[in-house]
Amino acid sequence: MISVIIPAYNAQAYLRECLESVLAQSFSDWEAIVVDDGSTDTTAEIARGYQARDHRIRVFSTVNGGVSSARNRALEMARGEWVTFLDSDDLLPQGALQAYMDNAAEGVDVIAGRWARADVSITSSADDVSPRHYGAESALAGGLYQTGISTMVGAKMYSRRTLGNVRFHNDIRYEDLVFFCEALLAASEVVEIADVTYFYRDNPGSFINTFSPERLDVLAATERIENMCASAPSLLRAARDRRLSAAFNIYGLLARYASGRDDDMKHCWDIIRDNRRSSLFNGRVRMKNKAGIILSYLGPTFLKHIMRMATR
Repeated sequence: MISVIIPAYNAQAYLRECLESVLAQSFSDWEAIVVDDGSTDTTAEIARGYQARDHRIRVFSTVNGGVSSARNRALEMARGEWVTFLDSDDLLPQGALQAYMDNAAEGVDVIAGRWARADVSITSSADDVSPRHYGAESALAGGLYQTGISTMVGAKMYSRRTLGNVRFHNDIRYEDLVFFCEALLAASEVVEIADVTYFYRDNPGSFINTFSPERLDVLAATERIENMCASAPSLLRAARDRRLSAAFNIYGLLARYASGRDDDMKHCWDIIRDNRRSSLFNGRVRMKNKAGIILSYLGPTFLKHIMRMATR
């Protein structure tokens, strides 16, 4: 069985389509665990209506604790041998769960599919492309360098034995990134498939599409990941580059949207200065990061000006 975990907070505009996409799956041995995270709209009523319609949908309501808390509650309630995550404003392509199970061989810990925007016409089948098998450390490095498997928590299926005690952290945003790293550090074999297994809907009000001071949490998240990878030299270089990338991103956002946050700007600059040399001479680092590194040698004021212009 696959447990599909769906945290939902004030999701009345999207939840019906989300649950319909689960009901439409060609693979039938699943349960959907919807955690209503203290919604103040009709999310709970919609979810319980679907629960009455199909016994495979299980609904739990909690006081509002955030997406990490909701996912953790669902993980405790999950009964499947496999787990996948679906946000309440996103969709599963019809063959997603079947594509996962077709690759759920013995010894496989994580199966990673592709994601696509829901409003883009794309086939979700890729039968002519062979799955790629990786050691978990190699897959994690590719994710951290942002050149391999996506670090988003969706578009993946995880074995319950691999997750073990891996949980989302309530004290930090960018919980997907930390969870992905902890899950892969606990895994042995990862399979990457070419099938589209997740449709992302661009919600203008979502966390990633707005700027707030909480966005700075990515700096703490990437620092935590660097500490997690400290004992593996190949992963440590990848983790440091991911932290550098986060610092560039936040530096640019602050330059554009949050003038006056000088301490935060300095924090980003310190990360850039401390990590730029090792990433500049690392052959696995993206050219985008290397271009930023080269510009950074012209000084923080120049970099701030360039990034302010680039984000317009």
